[in-house]
Amino acid sequence: MSRRGELMGQLLDALRRTGAWSVAMSQSAAERIGVNTTDLHCLNLLSDGPMTASELARRAGITTASVTGVIDRLEAAGYVRRERDGADRRKVVVTLLTEQAAKDVAPVFQPFVRAWREAMDGYTDEQLELIAGFLGRTQEVFRNEVGRMRAAE
Repeated sequence: MSRRGELMGQLLDALRRTGAWSVAMSQSAAERIGVNTTDLHCLNLLSDGPMTASELARRAGITTASVTGVIDRLEAAGYVRRERDGADRRKVVVTLLTEQAAKDVAPVFQPFVRAWREAMDGYTDEQLELIAGFLGRTQEVFRNEVGRMRAAE
């Protein structure tokens, strides 16, 4: 196998293991926060900004019936607010209540963020730029593949 082939294999294996650890971390964080992993996933998605319930369901990969339960639980916990869409009153827009999330969710992830920053301290700005570009491309591949898989259902 060529050196490039070996490196590609190492990267793919590292991505697989990173994904598995990411799932484990999400499960542990959700337990600490007192929500389930789907609810935490939806909170993460809502940190990008308000979205309709149907958009949240689509991005989370759950049914619109399931997202109603997620929103109910998150609203009861004080993490989100439902509002009618100004342009289309039939639609519901879900907004993350950042103050409550900052109080309950952020502290769970602060040690991780500190450790991650420390791990990145040894890289030059150019290396960080390369890594950020790689992760951006990786996200694009994931987004495209999720879309492809869902379209095949």
